[in-house]
Amino acid sequence: MNILIITHTYPERNNSWRGSFVKEQVKSLCTVHNVTVVYFKNEKETEGAGKGYSVSKSIAGNLTEYTLTINKSFPVVNQFIFLLRTYQFINDEVLPGFRPDLIHSHLLFPGGFIATLLQQRKNIPNIITEHSRISTYFRSWVHKILVSYTLRKANTIVAVSNSLKAQINSYFPRPIRVIYNIVDVSKFKLNDKEDNGILNIGFLGGLGNNNKGLDILLKSVSLPGTKSFFLHIGGSGLLKNDYIKMAQELGIESKCKFYGEIPHNEIPEFYSALDLFILPSRYETFGIVLIEAMACGIPVIATRCGGPEEIVSDESGILIPGENAEELSNAIGKISENLRSYKKNIIRNYAEENFGRKVFLKRINKLYNETINSSTHE
Repeated sequence: MNILIITHTYPERNNSWRGSFVKEQVKSLCTVHNVTVVYFKNEKETEGAGKGYSVSKSIAGNLTEYTLTINKSFPVVNQFIFLLRTYQFINDEVLPGFRPDLIHSHLLFPGGFIATLLQQRKNIPNIITEHSRISTYFRSWVHKILVSYTLRKANTIVAVSNSLKAQINSYFPRPIRVIYNIVDVSKFKLNDKEDNGILNIGFLGGLGNNNKGLDILLKSVSLPGTKSFFLHIGGSGLLKNDYIKMAQELGIESKCKFYGEIPHNEIPEFYSALDLFILPSRYETFGIVLIEAMACGIPVIATRCGGPEEIVSDESGILIPGENAEELSNAIGKISENLRSYKKNIIRNYAEENFGRKVFLKRINKLYNETINSSTHE
């Protein structure tokens, strides 16, 4: 098939994390399909200012990638121009040379909205994968209208977890499919580190707000009775210095290392030092870092906050209530006492069988065919 991917989040040289979940899907899709990606973004100044935008293009095998950078304009009209120029670029520059059998966009707005306009005007089947809380789009009545239009008109909506599906349906009841995000398990190797008496705990996530629950983790390992540990903390953001200060105040700064943002290609090496990975989030639509750790055979602890309930099994780790440092401390103690009972091969195989490339392609190709067939009979 010819697949057109539309997304406003995608990895770049200076930000390998941005949209990495989209890139992993693209890598898998282009092994069996011809894929064209349009990644569009809004920036203050770009080359080609006379046209209002600049474009770069790369081709590698079955994959063609466009980066469309649109110049920011006045606040009142910026969003309109952003949407209009992206639509015009796809319509005038991409579609004449690439006729997609299907559009697969990521996130209801703005990519999903643009894809739905193309679906309606060009009669091209359209699938939208949602990764985030739908409530984040409702920052104005205009955005609510555009997102509601997208939810009504798009051929197929995919959620990355059943918890996200339920959240979308609480705003807009309609059929929604669930297809989990993909993790390329082949990039990760089984962790063969030996027990040296110190429990190496890992945390990886954005520190721009407190959603990832690093504060809960720091409190939990500072509680009396915690086994000898070392906490490896990956991630950056506005609250990083606050968390460093918190570790100091709790008297555990010598047992913590703050790595800052870790480039995406160095993530497997980060996991190689760990015995246990913890994601104590307050809310997650999915939880890719849990699967990455499991791909290394590392047991995990996560809070019941949405996505993790569909990822963590009894063989791979423990689920705990959120906002509870004592529960987390108890779970850490339980795993540390029974670390050898967690079989690395079983954990890795579970990750691959449920979230690997093969199962993703099977699920998404089935949905592609269903969406194309149903749209031709409308």
